[in-house]
Amino acid sequence: MDTLLSTIILVTFLVTIIMAIGSYVAYKLREARRPGMEQSAAGEESVFFERILTEGDEGTRRRD
Repeated sequence: MDTLLSTIILVTFLVTIIMAIGSYVAYKLREARRPGMEQSAAGEESVFFERILTEGDEGTRRRD
């Protein structure tokens, strides 16, 4: 009985360590894909947001 419990605890510990390493690698890969601040200039459109323009009384207004 003690051997079975020890085996279960060891396997659980090893699986936890493997999943932690996998999560860290996935995080690093995701961060590497993210566009950096130096890629976008001040006058260019935003990478993540799309500006919506609406028609109004005073002509075209910007909606943020």
